[in-house]
Amino acid sequence: MAGTIVRGMHIPVERSWRRIITWLSRHAPVTAAAIRPPAGAAEVRRTQEAVGRFLPADLLAWWRLMDGIADANYAAGFPIPSHHLPLSVAEVREWFASLSRFADQDCCGPGGAHATAAGEPSVGFCTATVPICRDLAGDVLVVDLRDGARHGCIMAWWAEEGYVETDWAGTAAMLADTADQLDDPRRTEIVEGGALRWN
Repeated sequence: MAGTIVRGMHIPVERSWRRIITWLSRHAPVTAAAIRPPAGAAEVRRTQEAVGRFLPADLLAWWRLMDGIADANYAAGFPIPSHHLPLSVAEVREWFASLSRFADQDCCGPGGAHATAAGEPSVGFCTATVPICRDLAGDVLVVDLRDGARHGCIMAWWAEEGYVETDWAGTAAMLADTADQLDDPRRTEIVEGGALRWN
């Protein structure tokens, strides 16, 4: 799995997302129809300013292709394994602001300094991580913008346990791996007339 994800780092976001949308349109049309059109440049700019950090090029490329799935459409399926809904750009801002109220005092210091490096586990929410997907329990996938060799990697943040490492080196790798997993019939199930679930 890790080898696939490493290769995915170099696959353009546009190519992986095209594969994902093509698969969803054929096999899970309810899920495909729930994905919103691209975010506007002004909305992306407001979110970047709210986060206060440069966002990775692969994340920005994804937002140029889609703007998440509306909360009202959570029953339409989960485009990102194993049960994650992409947030809209505006929702990214809202989730970041909400979670940042509980910033990890053991990590987040004055002037934007952080005691932990990208990819390292910690418990409280780090303000150098940006939520990009959520599940129905309120846990999120984040892009990790802390300094370090794994800058830009995807981490899971669980409210009860903190950060959990994933093998995804970034948004591009996450999407490339998702596209590959969709091609494995053992990994997917179509329910409710066209909604994607992951096995």
